[in-house]
Amino acid sequence: MEMHTEALLASEVRHRIRLPNSRHRAIRLVGIGSGGAAVARATGEQALQQVSVAVADPGQAAAMVALLESFADVDMVVVVACAGDDLGAAPLVKQGARLAGKMVTGIFIQQALTPSAQGDLAILRPSCDMLVIASDPAYVKDMLVELGA
Repeated sequence: MEMHTEALLASEVRHRIRLPNSRHRAIRLVGIGSGGAAVARATGEQALQQVSVAVADPGQAAAMVALLESFADVDMVVVVACAGDDLGAAPLVKQGARLAGKMVTGIFIQQALTPSAQGDLAILRPSCDMLVIASDPAYVKDMLVELGA
């Protein structure tokens, strides 16, 4: 048995995906707050064919409506935010995704565990079906690829 297989069998993970995604998925990557917007734009510049990038700005009503309507054309919605960002758009994104019948995966970038990060997580958690906490913005691209982008 190879080392990788032994490590997988020894881990205590309850659910494991053994095979990669079988098809590409159209993903809408939504940056929330200034840090999340910067990460989303940088990820978009990496030319992932199945990923379209947007920024959620609740101050621009027409743009928010267009963003929420765009969820009907994708397979999955992924939001990215950074510690200290204004996360006021997160519940709106979740509501729009729900109306379109899409799940929301959240990626929260934080360098260190701080009291403000805990408050940010309290806002973001209910706005996501799955939330991933990462310390490096480069993780976003890897996550999108694993999700089938």
